[in-house]
Amino acid sequence: MNVTPIRSVYQTGSTVLTELYARNRVLCLVAVTNLGLAVVFTALMAFDSRTLLGRNVWTKPWKFATSIAIFTATMGWILPSLSLSNRVETLATRVIGGSMSIEIMLISTQAARGVASHFNDSTPLNTAVYAVMGITITISSLVVAYVLWRVVRNSPDIAPAYLWGIGIGMFVFVIASFEGWLMASQGGHGVGIANDAPGLPLINWSITGGDLRVAHFIGLHALQVVPLAGYMLSRWETLSTRNSVIAVNVVGILYSGITVVTFIQAILGHPLVTSVIAPWLPPSLGAGALLIGSVGATLWLASTWYRPERTTSSASVE
Repeated sequence: MNVTPIRSVYQTGSTVLTELYARNRVLCLVAVTNLGLAVVFTALMAFDSRTLLGRNVWTKPWKFATSIAIFTATMGWILPSLSLSNRVETLATRVIGGSMSIEIMLISTQAARGVASHFNDSTPLNTAVYAVMGITITISSLVVAYVLWRVVRNSPDIAPAYLWGIGIGMFVFVIASFEGWLMASQGGHGVGIANDAPGLPLINWSITGGDLRVAHFIGLHALQVVPLAGYMLSRWETLSTRNSVIAVNVVGILYSGITVVTFIQAILGHPLVTSVIAPWLPPSLGAGALLIGSVGATLWLASTWYRPERTTSSASVE
């Protein structure tokens, strides 16, 4: 019987969601909740015309909900593969899930109020909200660093290339996370420009000066890109274990290099690009397209991640 593409995507999504829930139900629920919030924020952008720093007030909550969904789903998928003790895995799950839930709640509340959530010390309340957000993000990043330390001390029994991918991805993620303190110390993300300077549609990266958010974004998503590369290389049958490890290290070095280059570019005050693509694109339409595209791409890739059979050999990948 032929399976339609829509049916295939639905089956893959259902299978992946079931697997993620089995691996870590707390982070799975946080990820699904934030994905649902991203859909809600997409609709709000279409109906709420209020702006903040030149962008729709719901743009930032949309970006954070999407990012949190990806982050928590990734950690929920990876944590059970790392041979951590139940205590460490439970601690990491609760701290990451709790801190990310607080983060999106505060950002959404500030958006509903029509005020900035970041770099806002205009009132004692706004200062307190920004401080709590900084604390939750810092704690979450420290937990990822702690998990990485435990993995280095006691390597799990997974394919070496996949293990290296996870290690490099976590390391770059932690470094990029703490770049946020640099932005906080200078009161914004712009270098040589105001925070409300013109930017690219939806993501709002500056087109007139340096923007520290570019390197921050790229570095954070090392947590998905490099482990995925390690996983796929570990399953490449024509590659030896040694060559697959070399290959994932090359991927990690190149990805880290891109992060460093974009950081230096921002510090020097240079924009990532100098022209705006489709400035007429409504934020809600752009958000919806990116959300659908991201979910679709993830499901397509997930169809290669998931394997119903489990093996116990040292070359197995969970």
